[in-house]
Amino acid sequence: MTIIKKFDPVEPGKRYSKKYICVVAFCLVALMLVEIWASNNVVTYGEKFEKLSMLKKSLNMENQILENEIALKQSLSNIASKSGELGFSEPQSIQYIR
Repeated sequence: MTIIKKFDPVEPGKRYSKKYICVVAFCLVALMLVEIWASNNVVTYGEKFEKLSMLKKSLNMENQILENEIALKQSLSNIASKSGELGFSEPQSIQYIR
């Protein structure tokens, strides 16, 4: 009768060493802390982004109002009325100098 022994590198009751389990647990805790830190940063930057977005909308609206005022003041009818108030008039005859 021959005795055949199967080769098992790890005993059935002891699969992982304590060192391996500690390393895995430490990595999981570190990943959880990184996840919490990242979530907090995302929320903080979200609030800052919202404030900056509202400020951008406000500045765009103010810019549009100023552009409208510039266009109004540069219109030919407005310039003609202002020049009339200052005493300028259309030339009656044009004289050329040679």
